[in-house]
Parts: sequence; structure tokens; C-alpha cells
Amino acid sequence: MNLASLRRRALAALVFAIVGAANGTAARVDISSRPWYHYIGEEMPPAKIPQVTNFTLANGISVYYIKASAVPTVSLNIYVAGGGFEVPVEKLGLQSLWGETLVFSGSKKMDRNALSNYLENRASQFSFSAGLERSAFTIGSLAHYFARDVKELFAVLQEPQFAGEDFDLLVQRVLKEFERRDENPAKWASLGVVKTFWDGTVRGRYATTHTVKNIVRDDLAEWQKKLWRADRLTLAIAGDIDETKLKALLEETFGKMPRDTKAAPDMRATQVMPTGKANALYLLPKEIPQTTVIYKAPGMKHGDKDYYALRIFDFLLGGDSFNSYLTQKIRTEKGWAYTAYSTFETDDFTGSLMLFTQTANVNLPDVIGAIDGILAHPEAFVSREKIEQAKLSLKNKFVFLFENPAQYLKLYLQLKWDGLPDTYLATYVKNLSSVSEADVLRVGRAFYKPQNFSVLLCGPNNIYQKKSAVRPETAAVLTLEK
Repeated sequence: MNLASLRRRALAALVFAIVGAANGTAARVDISSRPWYHYIGEEMPPAKIPQVTNFTLANGISVYYIKASAVPTVSLNIYVAGGGFEVPVEKLGLQSLWGETLVFSGSKKMDRNALSNYLENRASQFSFSAGLERSAFTIGSLAHYFARDVKELFAVLQEPQFAGEDFDLLVQRVLKEFERRDENPAKWASLGVVKTFWDGTVRGRYATTHTVKNIVRDDLAEWQKKLWRADRLTLAIAGDIDETKLKALLEETFGKMPRDTKAAPDMRATQVMPTGKANALYLLPKEIPQTTVIYKAPGMKHGDKDYYALRIFDFLLGGDSFNSYLTQKIRTEKGWAYTAYSTFETDDFTGSLMLFTQTANVNLPDVIGAIDGILAHPEAFVSREKIEQAKLSLKNKFVFLFENPAQYLKLYLQLKWDGLPDTYLATYVKNLSSVSEADVLRVGRAFYKPQNFSVLLCGPNNIYQKKSAVRPETAAVLTLEK
């Protein structure tokens, strides 16, 4: 009898004893209809996936909406397609400065101080997040303020002032951040991986002190004309607002924006493949007592038939935090690192795999040798029993995707942009359940071969000593521009 069976019997016996004691008798009671009974069998109840309503404004802007009345708040995400990958190489950083200055500086009718006071008095939010393919302005409001917030902030979005003193202030803030960003070895190493893995492509670019200093205030005004167009926008609203009132509000504001489909960005520009060399080894010199180690390799797109097997393999390897094999071997058994994990990314075109750890310099050769050994022998941590445990954990975590309507709506749109069918979430558990041990091992052996990975080290000069037969004799020194 396995541990799961013993656990179910023990829980059932405990429940029986409690019910019997409460009734003053030892008679058997049928508890199978009780709402908590599924926990005894470790069976996840079907998740109630929120219903997303989709409609189109008069000018063609797509709107996605979830009615959620549990709390009296409304969240609006205004997605702007393109921008990040369209910035000229000599002005990298423009996308972030455009959005950050807009939400900071306000408009001539509502300048920085007036905008700040307006938001603070209502506990409303107005923020910007930049991305390579899409960026987003977010408006968060109490339900009874939402209509006015949309009108007031739409007016700011329509005619931002980009005040010179506000722009200068934000530029100086960015430059100071760039001066300090190499003080965090993990972030500095991650930037190095971006460069080596995507070098020469639109995904391998990053802003530097030099490129930010090239940006002037007039660039923001020109960028506003290019990006703030109906043909680039998608709206996502979740919260306590009536659909009819929402449609009228959006038509009154966003629905009046002019639209020219010929000006829409060509999103295929981001569909590039990694250029990094397999089994390359890089050193990003930094005199510190602990070396950051990042493994990186090509993965698969989200719609790949083996995605579910990849999801389980990553979970067993290093995606399950302290219970994963990587953590157990590197952290728990050897004490070589506090953090050791794996993760992966997927999109509509490609994907990548990553392993991360940080270790005392003296342990570095052993850590690299151990990781390469783990990757070379997936059968050591992939078994039918462990796969079933992984499935159970992933299924139970699945329901948490739906607890926050606004966050779920972001996921919904990302899945849509990844080219996945509308049935993806409804069939997720079923597809996960169908993965076999052979599937997981096959994916692990194909994608996670040690030779598939390039390795970047952020640590002292001459820190690398070859101990893994897989790795090169020496590390190529990498330099990054601040």
C-alpha cells in the first residue's frame, strides 16, 4: 500500500470517528455527499472557469470583459501592440520612458500634481508596464469611481503633456538605476543571458546609458503619434460594472479614436529563433564571493503537443521549489546553494529553458558537474509515482488561475495571443492526465541534454575550472554595456 492510500484511509477513519462521536453512536454514516469529501480522495473538483465576453467598439477595438461582483472594484488594462520591438537601436529605452512619463506627467489640464491628488483621493491606480510585443496602461478603480476615472485618464492618454522637467527627472532616475544594476549579480547575469541567447535579434537588445541619453522629450511626442492609435489597442476589463454601461462608456471614449488598419504593427517581427550557441560557456567578470550560474537552451512553443510533458518534467527537475530534484541534490544534500531551480518560457513561436543557482566560488566546479549529471540521467528523478504526484500538484494549483478575475483575463489574452484554442483551459487537466512516463522521459532526453545548454557564470575572473566532461575547457569573457 502506498503513502497516498494510507493517507486516504487515515483521513476516512478520522472523519468516521468524528461523525460517530457527534451522533453518539458507532454506526456507519454515508459521508460521500458532503462538500468536503473530495479532499479525502485527493480529487480536485472541477474548476469554474470565468466566462469572458468579447465585443467590438464602433472603430474596431476589441474588448474583453469579465463581470465580477465579489468586491466593488474594476480593472481596465489597455494593451498597446508593438512599440518595444519597433524602437530604433540608438534609442532603446524609449518605450518605457514614453509610458512612464505619460502616467507621471499627466496632461495640461491635469498636470503631475493634479493627477497625483486625483488618484490618491480616490485610491485609484494609473500605471504602465512595457513589453517587447505589447505594453499596457492599467486603470484600477473603486466601482463607483470607474466611469469618471476612465474619462479623466483617457483625456490624459489622448493629450499627454510630457512636461520637460518631468521627463528629465525620469531620465535621471533611469540612468541611476543603470549605474547600479550590475550590483545585483542575478539581474546582471540575466541581462548577459539575454544578450548571448538572442544576440543579433530584436529579442537580444537592451537599453543602456548611452541609448537613454540619446532620447529627447520630442521623441516621446512622436512616439505618442505612432503608438496611441485605435488599430493598436485591445481593452480588457474585469470587475463590478454592468456590461451595457461599460459599452456606452467605452464607445464615448476609446470608440471615438480614429483607426487605420494599414498602420497596425507587424507582430511577426518578434518571431525570431535563438542565436546562442549550444554548449557555449561565458564568464561575466565580477569580484564577488558567490557565483551566479544560469543554464539556457531552446525550448518549444506553447502549442506544441509535448507542452504538457515538458510542464511535468520541469516540475520534477526544478520547478517545484524545495521538493524538486535539483533543489534536493544541490541545496539539501550538498549544501552548495540556497536557491536552485528550473523554469521555462513559451509563446506562439518559440520557447526557452532555464536553470538557475548561486553558489560559493569554491563549489562552482562541483555544482556544474552535478547539474550536468542530473540533466544526463533524467531516469533518476522521473518515475510513474513521481509523475502522478506532479500531476496531482499541478491540477490542484490549476484552480488558483481563476481566483482573481483581472489576473485571469491577462492569462486568457496571453493564451489567445499564443495561438491556443478557446478550449485550452477546459481541456488542460485532461491533457495533463494523459501524459505518460515515456512522454516525460522522451521530452527530457530530447530538450534537456547537457550539451543543449549554454552556461553563463557571473563571478570572479579565473573562477571556472573544468570538472564536467561536457563543458568547454575555458570560458569566453563577456562584457556588457551599462
